[in-house]
Amino acid sequence: MAARPVPPCPLLTVPDIRAAVEASWSQGSQLASEGNTDAIGCTFTSPRGFVTVWSSARDAETNYRSSRAVPAHQPQQDAGGPGHQGYTYTSPGNVQEAHLLKGEAYVSVIVGAGAAPGIARHFGDLIAARLP
Repeated sequence: MAARPVPPCPLLTVPDIRAAVEASWSQGSQLASEGNTDAIGCTFTSPRGFVTVWSSARDAETNYRSSRAVPAHQPQQDAGGPGHQGYTYTSPGNVQEAHLLKGEAYVSVIVGAGAAPGIARHFGDLIAARLP
């Protein structure tokens, strides 16, 4: 049986987000991606912006390596840790991303909330600890 994506909404909580980005946050709402993918997402929103967690399992390592090779995702900072690989990237528009690979799980978190530097890395560390 093929691996299934880890449900993304339990990987990050409103208290986790509120502790890092002070605002009134909605509970996460799950969404499916479009196209030929098994990815599922979970978006939290506030007046400050959004936080979205994506989870996939199909071709996890290939997709992680492909994301790491995207020229626009530069400069990157390594965010690997015990039992997982990872990197972070911040766009010129201050959207932070953390991408993680742990076993058959590829998870990314996108923070578009005008958050302080390093918040995506922090969320990535929380998520990595919660992945099976």
